[in-house]
Amino acid sequence: MGTVVLVGARRWGIGRGDLLLTAVLLVLPVAAVLALPWQWLDDGQLDALGITLLVLATLPVLVRRRFPIQALLFCIAVQMVYHGLNYTHEIMLPVAVVLIYTVSLTTSRASTLAMVGISVAGVLVAASIPQNESVGAEVISPLGWFAVAAVGGQAMRLHRALLAETTERRVAEERLRIARDLHDVLAHHIVVINSHAGVAAHLLDERTDDPTLAPISQSLHTVADASSGVLAELRTTLDVLRGNEVDGDRHPTPDLDGLARLAAVTTAVGVQVELRVLGATRPLPAAVEITLYRIAQEALTNVVKHANAQRARVELEYDVAEVRLEVTDDGQGRADSGTAAGYGIVGMNERAQSVGGRLVVGDGPSGGFRVAVSIPSPGAR
Repeated sequence: MGTVVLVGARRWGIGRGDLLLTAVLLVLPVAAVLALPWQWLDDGQLDALGITLLVLATLPVLVRRRFPIQALLFCIAVQMVYHGLNYTHEIMLPVAVVLIYTVSLTTSRASTLAMVGISVAGVLVAASIPQNESVGAEVISPLGWFAVAAVGGQAMRLHRALLAETTERRVAEERLRIARDLHDVLAHHIVVINSHAGVAAHLLDERTDDPTLAPISQSLHTVADASSGVLAELRTTLDVLRGNEVDGDRHPTPDLDGLARLAAVTTAVGVQVELRVLGATRPLPAAVEITLYRIAQEALTNVVKHANAQRARVELEYDVAEVRLEVTDDGQGRADSGTAAGYGIVGMNERAQSVGGRLVVGDGPSGGFRVAVSIPSPGAR
């Protein structure tokens, strides 16, 4: 039952800190007033009605983060009744200060000024009603605390904005540094690979008198085509890092339609890849399609580099509750590969987790290696 109540509270933006603060604002002032001798109090003692009004004025603190202005307005209305009945005035002040601070922290400067003005007007009206005399020094303290709360909220708001701006600037600088390094080092070497592979393939194509050169030429064409694709994706990545507009027609975002091309490229380099699609295909969020494509790409890359395999299978299954991707091969498993773990599996796991999925890797049931990822379908429970 407690869990259900907590979940319901979170829907209203109520956290544990809000519950604790509300309890403190309720219990401590009431306990202090009840503990003091009644002769020390100039105002009327708290009775059942006064405590009820105090509770009603304090409860808006629970929802102040989600409804800051409404919470303060409700509190002011209840407090005017409370003060009009001449109950102990001071114990209401902390609640109003907290709510004004929240308004100043979470809303605009104009809203803060308006709400402070309404709060001041409420104090002046409430202070003048019961005594039927001029407002004296008893209202100066609340007005001062209201000003302190408003200025403090604005100062904290500006401080948070400065921190966010500083963080964004550092992130932008780091992205630019990465973009420069990718362009100056990686892109340069890929261009060299593409150029030399293309020239070598062209020269071998002219040697029609020697049929043994045909497989070499085909491999060089595959290298040239693959490096061209990498260059196109790298340019898109550089545009994203630099914050430029990305032309989708120039190089579309990889999706599950590219699995067939991925299988063909892997087959061309010597590993026969079988692609199977099970279930009724349906459009998926772009982030999910990119994730599945990149995991399949990394898994097939590992097959070519480490597995010493002849065949591999990529199986994509659309289920009602989730989408599953499995890449298996007939090569040596992890235990026999003799290679140290790199960042490939770590990256695949991070990609799967970023979209709420789960990655499982290990030796396949019939030998070889297996990479399987399952991602819940949007809206599935």
